[in-house]
Amino acid sequence: MVRAMVCVLVLCWWGASLEAAPSPEKVLKKVEAFYGRLKALSGNFTQEVYWRRGLSVEASGGSFWFQKPDHLRWEYRYPEKILIVCDGKRVYFYAEVDRQVSIFPVKRAFSRPVLKFLSGSGKLEEDFEILSGELGPNGDYFLELRPREQTQISRLKLRVKVSTGEVREVWYWDLLGNLTHLLLEDLRKNPRLPPKLFTFTPPPGTEIISPTQPGPSRPQPAP
Repeated sequence: MVRAMVCVLVLCWWGASLEAAPSPEKVLKKVEAFYGRLKALSGNFTQEVYWRRGLSVEASGGSFWFQKPDHLRWEYRYPEKILIVCDGKRVYFYAEVDRQVSIFPVKRAFSRPVLKFLSGSGKLEEDFEILSGELGPNGDYFLELRPREQTQISRLKLRVKVSTGEVREVWYWDLLGNLTHLLLEDLRKNPRLPPKLFTFTPPPGTEIISPTQPGPSRPQPAP
């Protein structure tokens, strides 16, 4: 009798767990809706890039700010200071140690898959197909996606807060098998952001590289 009751309780718990777990399609819609509704977003990040060639790891971190439409400030504070600013018309990539600023068209910044969905300009359902979806032990949801067309990345994985659609962690693999891991923390939704965050004036003595000139020789960080 006791064994039968235990079996019933286990089956009921298992059935309730299955019912509570949302489908990956539903979670994906929540992610799109969450970032689509935002007018602005800020937070801190840590980034690790695992280079397949040489088996090396590069760690960095800093803060970011978004404001619609097409305004971005992505600030690396370590291991060196690198600043990416988009004023809605141009993107400025400034490496303090080189005293160089490269200037790109605005589409160059928001063509990156992670920046597209964080800024609310991406369409995950249109751009990606779902490979898998799984509810984690802490209640967050893990979505694994693959681009429908050839892009800069081969696979994308998201850790999502199910109740809101907020993305807390990102993994993506490029076409060469290199892995970038982003942890997003201290997120603030719709903060009031001063316009000066999205302006950039090159410091005196800075070399300016236009889109028609060769870019900097250093690899550029890619959120």
